[in-house]
Amino acid sequence: MATLTAPSQPAPTPVVGMTLEVTIFDLQVAADIGVYAHEHGRAQPLVVDIILKVDAPARDALSDTVDYQCVADDANALALERTALIETYAMRLAERCMAYPGVQGADVRVSKPGALRGGLAGARASLARAGF
Repeated sequence: MATLTAPSQPAPTPVVGMTLEVTIFDLQVAADIGVYAHEHGRAQPLVVDIILKVDAPARDALSDTVDYQCVADDANALALERTALIETYAMRLAERCMAYPGVQGADVRVSKPGALRGGLAGARASLARAGF
């Protein structure tokens, strides 16, 4: 009886590291934002999308990753600070996100409903660690 052998295959490439994405979409925040006089002193809605590239957690534990509720809390707290431009808000939020341990990249998109007649105005900020 003949013995079948599996064809020779190259050894798999070892996985050096894995990154995951922690995402928050359609987060509604009320922001003190705007450059025009009629925008000052009244909260305006922003819609925030956040994608964080994070190191894969070593364990199945929240303490080994980014808590998206904390990120959402940061977005809301930042919205309370007087800001003129949605571009500035997006950059500041991306910087805050990069401060979380294990975050290798942050992509923040902010839309401001009602800022543009017949369309949706927005800004996007992306940050990544060197070599990532």
